[in-house]
Amino acid sequence: MIDTIKVNNKTLPWLYIKRGFEIPSFNYVVKTENVEGRPGSVYKGRKLEGYSFELPLCVRNDYLSSGGIKNHDEVLHELVKFFNYNQAVKLQFGSKQWYWNAYFEGPINLPKELTTPVQFTIKVVLTDPYKYSVTGNSNTAISDQVSVVNSGTADTPIIVEARALKSSSYFMITKNDEDYFMVGDDDTNKKTKNLSPTVLEDELKSFSGWITVGSGTQLTDNIVGGTVSGSFKLWDKGESFAIKDAGGGNGYHGPAVKKTFDRSVKDFNLIVKMYVNQRLISAGKAFSYIYDEKNKLRFVIGFINQFKAKNDSKIVVYAYNDLGEPRLIYEHKTHYTVKKYKAMAVYIQVVRKDNNFTIKTWKYDEPSKDKRSSPIDVHSSKFLDRGKLYQTPIRHITLFSGKYSDYKDYLEINWLGVYLYEKLPKEKGVIDYIIKKGDSIYIDTHMNSVTIEGEPALKHKDFGSNFFNVGEGLSELLIYPEGVFDTKVLWQDRWL
Repeated sequence: MIDTIKVNNKTLPWLYIKRGFEIPSFNYVVKTENVEGRPGSVYKGRKLEGYSFELPLCVRNDYLSSGGIKNHDEVLHELVKFFNYNQAVKLQFGSKQWYWNAYFEGPINLPKELTTPVQFTIKVVLTDPYKYSVTGNSNTAISDQVSVVNSGTADTPIIVEARALKSSSYFMITKNDEDYFMVGDDDTNKKTKNLSPTVLEDELKSFSGWITVGSGTQLTDNIVGGTVSGSFKLWDKGESFAIKDAGGGNGYHGPAVKKTFDRSVKDFNLIVKMYVNQRLISAGKAFSYIYDEKNKLRFVIGFINQFKAKNDSKIVVYAYNDLGEPRLIYEHKTHYTVKKYKAMAVYIQVVRKDNNFTIKTWKYDEPSKDKRSSPIDVHSSKFLDRGKLYQTPIRHITLFSGKYSDYKDYLEINWLGVYLYEKLPKEKGVIDYIIKKGDSIYIDTHMNSVTIEGEPALKHKDFGSNFFNVGEGLSELLIYPEGVFDTKVLWQDRWL
């Protein structure tokens, strides 16, 4: 039987595996040690190691093959595009329902003059020696208990997706009373209290409560601001604020909206979330402006790419004193590995506690997955306000998206959400609700990742808990605290 290969679910119609190929498996290596004066050796254990092998392939190159007869360069260029990845990719045989996470090594040696069939080998490197089921499994917890059946021959990691029905100081999942994973604190000797009450949680799915800023208004300078013009629209299925019409003007210009918080906030945790479409690179910016009760600018937080022809985007945070003088307290350029993504969700978090500032940023590949995947390009920095110049309580926020007047195209940056929480003083013997009602929790035990409502939460992981796998057969998982979370567990069968 002629068998094809798939790389990240893509195939080449004229490429197939040479007959007689033997699939390598079960790469256990036994460790032994010789002891002087003793016959034989001493068993020291065994280890499942990664391995590599040559995969023999054939190219069908005749009039009946897809694309007809091809020359050397045509075949080579297609093969290079097919195998050229700098990260592990899914390698699947067409006849199998499992795949490897594989790397490829060269060279690819093809005859100068192609005959039929053309034969060559590609080196496959497996740092992860397991095979994974193409189809995944999932099960929903009933009465805080969920059964996981692993039909493979090796233990396998799990993904946990939970939504909080009530606020909680912790989330815990246990396996057969033998292992557990937990974020938060379940100390029953401590009182639980909401030390971070919500001031604003707005997913920006409607313009309710937002006021349009008047056209012609100048927001700071042309570096972190621009001239207000045009209008916003609800993007796609009402998931964000996007530029409908950027209007006109010199330099940067575009729409802006503003909202007043329910109360002024001294110590706070502020998070703004954006969607950045990198399919078309050009100049563009999105900034939020934070004002005090007297409508005086206190902070500017945003994302900008100031170039038309290259992606040199960055996140910046400025603080403003009573004289309106700006100070750059945070700057982080987008990591080169993230620039390849077609789109990403960008989170910017600014926490002020007394005169201490903590700024943290992170991103996700494609916003539709932002609560179901591992954060990337995570970066944080601290700033000490020694002179206490940036301590005024905040009361208002303005959101602005801008394009540059000299360019027709602009970098699409949409607003996805604004979240503001007050930071109350810590109390002795009191633990905080780190999980609020409605929050989504995502745990990936393979990637050692945990997020709460999209925010990396590894700092809240209980020291004694583990990112555990489930073994072969049936595992019973229990969720705590009881009656607080709606939980689903996902997994893939895994083979040696």
